[in-house]
Amino acid sequence: MKKRNVKKSIVGMLLLMVLILPVLIVPAVAEANPGGEKGIISVYGETVITAQPDLARVVLAVETTDAAAQKAAAENARLTNAVLGALEKAGLDKKQLKTSGYRLDSYEEQVDPQNKDKYITIYRAYNELNVSLHNLDKMGDVIDTAIRAGANRVLYVSFEIRDAEALKLQALQCATTQAKAKADAIARSAGLTVKGIKVINEEMSGYQPYRAAAGGNFKMKEDLAPTPILPGDVEVTARVRAEYYF
Repeated sequence: MKKRNVKKSIVGMLLLMVLILPVLIVPAVAEANPGGEKGIISVYGETVITAQPDLARVVLAVETTDAAAQKAAAENARLTNAVLGALEKAGLDKKQLKTSGYRLDSYEEQVDPQNKDKYITIYRAYNELNVSLHNLDKMGDVIDTAIRAGANRVLYVSFEIRDAEALKLQALQCATTQAKAKADAIARSAGLTVKGIKVINEEMSGYQPYRAAAGGNFKMKEDLAPTPILPGDVEVTARVRAEYYF
């Protein structure tokens, strides 16, 4: 009988230890992280900076057509050289002038309204010139000079910033400052205090030149007034996403 009682006592002690061990272990784990997880405030900061441009570009083109491909190309070359010569004579450096596109294609043109099946092939030569200027006040004069010399298309005019990266950094700084101000405002309204930053990411930073579309065919008349070109401000946008803890 004594042996049976001893066995029962041992089994009972083992069961008691199994029940007590979780109680002893759990408080030790909780103490390892006494503060628990930190609260998070997630915000976006965004800003747009406008600046006056210091660089202008105008894209011009010379377009010629003829029933013979060689004649269309030859006439285009003559007029394009005349445009380049006139712009250089007006004070532009060769570095400010570059070809941004050239093509020679063809299309069918109806020659007899009474005969819808009668067509001739017309060849079209197209030479596109990109002109950059540091003196924005000369933009109108440059366009007029090019058209007088033989350019017959103005595709667009754009105004840009030469050091756009510096403005991007400035915009990112402003966006980050705004994100912190938002987090502080949210925390104060909830009776909390921001204690630090957990993570911050650049969501976007972009630079948008001011572009004025033109297009169309032109033929300059000597008695026309100078072309007025008024530059618009360029925009730099930045956005960040940040998480602060309290």
